[in-house]
Amino acid sequence: MKVCHALVALASLSLMASASATSLKLSPDVDVLVIDGKLMSGAILKGAESLELDGGQHQILFQVSKSVHSAAPQTPLLYHSPAFIVTFNAQGHRSVSFVLPSLDSEKETVQFTHVMNYQLVNEQGRQIKTQRDVLNMFNPEQVADAEKLMMTYNLSGARAAVPSFAKNNDERKTVMARKMPSQIEITYLHPLWTRLAANAGIEQFLLWFKLPVKQEQAS
Repeated sequence: MKVCHALVALASLSLMASASATSLKLSPDVDVLVIDGKLMSGAILKGAESLELDGGQHQILFQVSKSVHSAAPQTPLLYHSPAFIVTFNAQGHRSVSFVLPSLDSEKETVQFTHVMNYQLVNEQGRQIKTQRDVLNMFNPEQVADAEKLMMTYNLSGARAAVPSFAKNNDERKTVMARKMPSQIEITYLHPLWTRLAANAGIEQFLLWFKLPVKQEQAS
């Protein structure tokens, strides 16, 4: 009986949390490197169409990679942008998507590198207010260092910095992830648990749900 109540409560919490969840739509031309100070692995992003975020402040380190036409015929070039930082608030938005300008020529990529003329738009196509910067220290051949570089950046007071994302990883984990071995699998890989993790009451629910199981095992 208690399990039935638990499943009903779980479904209710999921519906409540989903109202404030935001889907980050992924683009094949946008390589997401770090979200909220946490390094994203290729295994997590592979094949994913979107990532679930809570409805608060977020920060993304990303790089644009795209084949462009070169001056030499039939010799396309692979353009890699600098590592861009964008900070935004997802509150009130059901989805967030990157909109890139035309990047079909070398001239357009040079302009993009300097102007950063991309947009973040919501589900209605309206532009979302952002703070933007470039992580000049980033080395594409050492992606594993991106998390440390972002921690340093977020403590620098720069225009797109978010000091709270520079805290120790244990302090940045969600309520759901505090007792789990892999925070990233729960927070970014599974949409349902992501939504539940954003709900402040889920920890009490889990404790209430798990307690009878432990008592039964003891008996």
